[in-house]
Amino acid sequence: MLPPSDPDTPFADADLPPVAQTPERVTVGPPVAPRYAPSAPRLPGSKYYTLRYLLNALLADGESVLARPALSDDTAVLARALRALGATARWEQSDDAARWNLRVVGVGGHPQRPADGVLRMGNAGAALRLLLGIGALLPEIRFETDHPDSLGRRPNADLLDALRALGIEAEAREPGGRLPITLRGGPPRGGAVSVAGRNSSQYLSALLYLAPLLAAGLTISVTDGLRSQPLVRATLRALAAAGIHVEAADDLLAFRVAGGQRFQPRAYRIPGDTPSAAALVAAALMLGAPLRLEGLAAQDDDLRALLAACDSLGLPLVERPTEAAPDAPLTLAGGQAIKQTGWHPFTRRIDGDAIIDSVPALVALACLIPGETRFERVATLRLKESDRIGDLCAEFTRAGADVTPLSDAIIVRGRPNGLPGGVTVDAHDDHRLAQALAILATRCQRGLTITGAASVAKSYPWFFDDLRGLGADLTPRPPLPRGEGE
Repeated sequence: MLPPSDPDTPFADADLPPVAQTPERVTVGPPVAPRYAPSAPRLPGSKYYTLRYLLNALLADGESVLARPALSDDTAVLARALRALGATARWEQSDDAARWNLRVVGVGGHPQRPADGVLRMGNAGAALRLLLGIGALLPEIRFETDHPDSLGRRPNADLLDALRALGIEAEAREPGGRLPITLRGGPPRGGAVSVAGRNSSQYLSALLYLAPLLAAGLTISVTDGLRSQPLVRATLRALAAAGIHVEAADDLLAFRVAGGQRFQPRAYRIPGDTPSAAALVAAALMLGAPLRLEGLAAQDDDLRALLAACDSLGLPLVERPTEAAPDAPLTLAGGQAIKQTGWHPFTRRIDGDAIIDSVPALVALACLIPGETRFERVATLRLKESDRIGDLCAEFTRAGADVTPLSDAIIVRGRPNGLPGGVTVDAHDDHRLAQALAILATRCQRGLTITGAASVAKSYPWFFDDLRGLGADLTPRPPLPRGEGE
């Protein structure tokens, strides 16, 4: 455990300590000169683990410390939510002055109703779903968003149906169980429940966080398949770290969780964010820049899946974390920008479900790789902050890429000589789409102007600073009228 925090630390009670601010409109273009010096960007902390460990800390009886959590909009939403539910959450600088820790005193499994009865969820979808599970412990609570066209359009019906089966009254905007949502009647006693896994694994994770706090626990059956299984395993790993025991079937379709368990306070170190690493790898390859990323968790399923996808795409990784060498960096040598030679022009198939949040960045990269790449099992991308199939393909096509949206796939035909660009594209209030458009812009002859670029703050506020560090040109230039270059 870290020593006690200094009560006079600046920003201790802020939602976030100071982070980079990105304007709403950014122009990105190809490098003006090759970059030879190694680049070691400050990889943001994992959004997945920051969320789960913060929930562990909220529910624990005592003080927990998160070292190097994600400094993002989602974390700000969570810090506010923890305080509204009765926990204390204070920021403190780590030994590295550029890093911060978050110290939390939890509520011992008994969250309080917010003073005004409302949790405001910003654009934090995963946080919303997991907190809906915890909110079922309260007699009444309401969840709202100020992003009606992003988080406000994401469905929650599968989770709300499971909570209703446990005796919770759930009111939501239909169709699909959208925000605002009001829950009444908690806490449930527990018992047996089923939840659909076809649209999101977050509904299951919400029930897994609720289950140990119920008197009778839960037996959970997952129906209609299960998407994004690596994130369920992340949930199980996080719960185990807090001392929570879960019996899980090997196929992750059945669970038994005893009731009356207690979350234990812990010190957590947050690993690097895998989808952000995917964005940096893609950008470095586009730019031919050397790259070295440290702090990734070799044991994580999503990192292993990303490395497998990199191998399928033929990406030249010099070093990578492995179970035998978990502290090894992920490294690219410089001078290996995507070009006509060096890649085989055949069809590649990538299982996108295992790396769902990394898909937009890899689609951008595939737009320059010779041959055809098919990203399959990606239907849940339509249920993210934007429609990451339809919106992504529309904006990429505007930039000159050859991409085809399908119901459960994205087909990319690479153009290794580059794209015309020279147009304005829209990130649709989606951080992953903003990153993907910026990566694509580095190989557009006339660059791209990206509106909605400030959305990168949701997971990676200093992304454009690191992109410039890799050699991208962020010098403003006037775009052609919208539509030219398509």
